Amino acid sequence: MHIIMKLSKLCNLRCTYCYEYAELANKERMPLAGIEYFFQNLVNYVKQRPDQIPIHLVLHGGEALLLPESYLREFCELERRYLGEAGIEYTTSVQSNLVKVTDRTLDLLAELNISLGVSLDVFGEQRVDIKGRQSQDTVLKNLQRLIDRNIPFGAIAVLHAQNIDYVIPTYQFFNELSINYRILPIFSHEDPPERIRPLLISPAATVTALQSVAKAQFAEPTYINVMPLWVYFTAAIRHLQGRKIEAYQPAKEEWALIMNTNGDIYSHGDAYQPEGLMGNVFSQPLADIFTTKSYQDTLKLRHQRLETCRSCEFDRQCNQLPIAEAIPSERTYDKMGNLQCQVARPMIQFMVEQIQQSADAQLLLQHYSSESVPAMIGR
Repeated sequence: MHIIMKLSKLCNLRCTYCYEYAELANKERMPLAGIEYFFQNLVNYVKQRPDQIPIHLVLHGGEALLLPESYLREFCELERRYLGEAGIEYTTSVQSNLVKVTDRTLDLLAELNISLGVSLDVFGEQRVDIKGRQSQDTVLKNLQRLIDRNIPFGAIAVLHAQNIDYVIPTYQFFNELSINYRILPIFSHEDPPERIRPLLISPAATVTALQSVAKAQFAEPTYINVMPLWVYFTAAIRHLQGRKIEAYQPAKEEWALIMNTNGDIYSHGDAYQPEGLMGNVFSQPLADIFTTKSYQDTLKLRHQRLETCRSCEFDRQCNQLPIAEAIPSERTYDKMGNLQCQVARPMIQFMVEQIQQSADAQLLLQHYSSESVPAMIGR
């Protein structure tokens, strides 16, 4: 279970497409007392389950690396005191824009056993600082610092209208540096504000872009994992092999929860929406939240969306997350009001056809079949 923890919304960038844009100057932090209460009850929840699931904590913002060193140390001490001493398997990662990263910062992350994810679009010019200046040169210098120190990391590149024509150069950039990365189509939790509208792309354009990257990887198989292509590829493998996985049941095990700075906790697909609010983990034990009507309502919404998966030829070969946990801007409907799967389904079909037709894809199939799941949240 992934828990994306919004430790603080404060950020040193003002990326045009950021869904936290309105709060990026807010210096409020998650209170350590609230975090301690949450960890204590998280242990109780995991321990009372019939199976002990691993917990993946993702430190998010804003820019979490703007937080004081003492705060991060205390956070990790609370993890160790509760999760570690209870014998619960857990990991901690931080997503960073890589603007303010010094050797001291990297030493601290290594000491605290916090893995690093990097946000880097490569093209598009949307990642600017408070004064509107491009951050790319600083980020690339710090990226080289990571490489020089042999620090493992993955990356996320946001796909939008002003960089969609550069998906192949972006792929080549990460491929040449042997960096696993995730292509994240631009999204919004609500009606897109005016600053975002020029950057929006259609599902069809997203599919075309993803297919072009897949073709580039098939043409010259490499050893980087590109998300979500890896997810679609493995679904295609299951389809061709006639294998199925379990139906996604969030009541049995949540995939990802969004924990806001004030302790409010949401389902991924309905984060920040009233219908997605489950409760508050600073005042309610997590196990209790999972028994509330509010939580049951979030399950109902996701099960309704999953009806789209039940009628799909790739049902339970795909992991079903692209539909069950779809963010509002990712949802499209036909004239009858039926939710449509306009990216994952055509991408899986494309992967099936590529595997059937391409000898190079067969080689890539052998590689992926022997690889473990990359350490990045992916749909």
